[in-house]
Amino acid sequence: MPRNKISDIVEGRILQLLHQGFSQPRIVNILKHDGINISQPTVSNIKRKIGHQRNSKSKIKIFRKKPAQATSIVNKVIKKIDVENPPTQRAIAKSVHVSQSTISNIIKNAGFALRKKRKVQKLASSNIAKRRQRSRGLYRQLANHRYKNFITTDESWFYLDETRGKRKVCYIKKSDPNYDRMIIQQSNSRPKGFMVWGGVSSKGKTTLRFVEPGAKINSTYYITNILKPFLSKDVPRLFPKNDRIKWFFHQDSAPSHTSKETIDFLKKFKINYIKPEEWMPSSPDAAPMDYAIWGYLKQRLNKTKINSLDELKKKLLGEWKKMDQSYIDKVLQSWPKRVFMIFKARGFHIEHRLKL
Repeated sequence: MPRNKISDIVEGRILQLLHQGFSQPRIVNILKHDGINISQPTVSNIKRKIGHQRNSKSKIKIFRKKPAQATSIVNKVIKKIDVENPPTQRAIAKSVHVSQSTISNIIKNAGFALRKKRKVQKLASSNIAKRRQRSRGLYRQLANHRYKNFITTDESWFYLDETRGKRKVCYIKKSDPNYDRMIIQQSNSRPKGFMVWGGVSSKGKTTLRFVEPGAKINSTYYITNILKPFLSKDVPRLFPKNDRIKWFFHQDSAPSHTSKETIDFLKKFKINYIKPEEWMPSSPDAAPMDYAIWGYLKQRLNKTKINSLDELKKKLLGEWKKMDQSYIDKVLQSWPKRVFMIFKARGFHIEHRLKL
């Protein structure tokens, strides 16, 4: 006479108990207590079915619960990582005499996440107020794809970097993040190197223009060596008159950019530009060249060993030429979004709140 087949519900209950690590006799007793009479051979047969599935992609695994870490060790680890400059996981593991994987699990289970620190500009209270006041108007100029008609420009220093001893990562607690740890305030001092000017737009890149060594970047130099070549060579190539597109010029609030001489020059040639009183001071987080383009180029250059400034200049030109327009378009697309974030943040920093 054929044996009675157990229901899928009962079989699922047995599988659940097997997953939890109960022995076969114990499972029989548990089910009996629940009013289900099952023999131990039946449980054994179901467990044997698991063994037949070992070579199957959908095989069932029985996991044993890992032992909990000692509270004292967990507290020591949290104390070491819940600081501005935490040691490496390897160093923590060595100091508390456990494996590095154990440290990683403790950090994860405690609700901490590893984040790279962001370098940000120092913001005076007056600059915060101006960022808050001007961000909304600037957003309106850029929104609805109007950013595509801008040529955004900037200068930057490039140099042979040296290590500074501070770690570029820190731990933050997801439930109560300490965002102050995630920023590294930059000093205004610069090591030996060179300055270069450049710009990008939805139509392409400008020519890179290197500032002469020792040159004073005043209004006269800026107009003669930067703006005049820009207007005579770059603009006609990027926005030809035949296209009849009204283009706009963006620059930051550097003294040579906002001087009366420079503003008069722009007005004389009827250049549409973001006026000094419209732009937000100390806002590299809202300037595409600052928040993306220069950093991208420096990251690319840091991957190779460079021994001299001449070599650095040559490689920079090569990376500028290779930079794809699709990347530039992605950077520009985020421009109005960033400005709006500053408005929502009431003028405060936004870099550390951006998705990585």
